[in-house]
Amino acid sequence: MDLLIINLIVIYPFRQVFTRYFSGLSLAQSLNASGIAIPSSVYWAVFIISILALLYFTFFDYYLGQTPGKMLLKIKVISIIDTHQEITIPRALLRNCFILPFFPFYIFWVVEPLYLAFYKERFLEKITGTKTVYEYEKDHTKGYVKEYKLDKV
Repeated sequence: MDLLIINLIVIYPFRQVFTRYFSGLSLAQSLNASGIAIPSSVYWAVFIISILALLYFTFFDYYLGQTPGKMLLKIKVISIIDTHQEITIPRALLRNCFILPFFPFYIFWVVEPLYLAFYKERFLEKITGTKTVYEYEKDHTKGYVKEYKLDKV
């Protein structure tokens, strides 16, 4: 769901930049792109798309604790350092910085899956003191109370 929203709202407006460059390339040329110069407009488009995607995830993690995709899956981001406090903007930014395709952030493309495979938790969640948890509601006599199940998602 989140990627669909990002594709429609963030990437779609930049389609002209990519179409202009990639429409003239054959598959063989694109696979062997060592002799082909990439225009600066493509780099700028990738940079802006990356920043907007980072802001999308950071905004929703900070303000709501969940993106629309997380809402559908009934999961939420919470702070495990202080359970009564929402996550801060710097922690929300840091936990989502793996989105950026620039050095040193793309190192997380390798670190995150390996750390997850060995330790069963995300590396950036460990660093930021956040956790993605299941959310459920309990029926009490005075209404519904939202609780969080701290199982690994």
